[in-house]
Amino acid sequence: MSTESEPSTKVQRAFLSAMALVTFLFLVSCAGMAFLVQTLFQLATGWIPYLKQTLPTLTVSASGVIWFLFCMALFVTGLHLACRGVYRGKQETAAAEENRSWQLRWSFSLVALLLVLVTSGICLIGVSHQLWWMATGKDRLLYQGGMTAARRSFSKNNLRQIGLGLHHYQDAHDHLPDGGTFSETGQPQHGWVAQILPYLDQQDLYQQIDFHQPWTDEVNRKAYETRLPMMVSPGMMSDFIQQEVPRADNDRYPPAHYAANSRVLGINSRMSLRDITDGTSNTIFGGEVREGIRAWGSPLNYRDPARGINQQPDSFGSHFIVDSKTGAQMLFGDGSVRFVSDDIDPEVLKRLSTPAGGEVTCEEWMEGNR
Repeated sequence: MSTESEPSTKVQRAFLSAMALVTFLFLVSCAGMAFLVQTLFQLATGWIPYLKQTLPTLTVSASGVIWFLFCMALFVTGLHLACRGVYRGKQETAAAEENRSWQLRWSFSLVALLLVLVTSGICLIGVSHQLWWMATGKDRLLYQGGMTAARRSFSKNNLRQIGLGLHHYQDAHDHLPDGGTFSETGQPQHGWVAQILPYLDQQDLYQQIDFHQPWTDEVNRKAYETRLPMMVSPGMMSDFIQQEVPRADNDRYPPAHYAANSRVLGINSRMSLRDITDGTSNTIFGGEVREGIRAWGSPLNYRDPARGINQQPDSFGSHFIVDSKTGAQMLFGDGSVRFVSDDIDPEVLKRLSTPAGGEVTCEEWMEGNR
């Protein structure tokens, strides 16, 4: 009876274990931590695409194979002779009743064990490197998983606040802020973020800045070392590992994860909304950035959207994914925020980047991204 019930008990245990695993994975996914499942999947299957990519490029060299076999034969022979000598000495000192010599198959078994250990070590190093890449790489898996929608929504709200600040500045001064102010001798002074601080509920911080002195001057250090929450995106790696972020400014200054459109907010530009003849809803004012990040106080915190999305260190971009497409959330002149994917038509992106180019914007793209 007991013998017959053992197989059924093992099947039940296996079934319960499988159900527990499926339930655990389901709960993890529902809790917004799908990246844990993705991590396990990537570790289990990550070597398959690597082999598909690598194997076709490999060439088998007959001379290399012969040389390997020759070296292996020498190694096995040397190992066998050494082990036989040691084993014979042990047998003599032990005064065994039956003296046996070291067997050749024992040497082959030892070589096989060594090969397995070496291969295991290489595999362990490979897994460690893959984990490190998944955790710290440019497109790290950790930030493609749980809470992505919440982070994207948070960043979108930041851009909307920036858009309101730009419009309030326009209402007060009859023109938009300069992307960066520079002296007559070309010395950088202050950036566009500092100019709209009063319209971002940062009036006290604005009053601490001496606009007659450069932003890096000692008198302005305390003000520009203040962290601005609306300039920080939760989707950026710098929120978690500061030293991983390439930054053009000194580390003591908090970063800005948003940059202005250099064609609208340029050097000493003072462009007005009246000058944007292409229409504010057709013109990019700024957007998210993921590389070449500058401090929020930098007068150089602007870039050209026409250079592409996630294409270069000085282009706009983010880690967010929408409908299986990477891209960046962009702020338009009418205050709206839209997701622009990497594969957008370069000509359409150029039209959206220019404020007065006279181009006809692609209506189909505009309607699909409202």
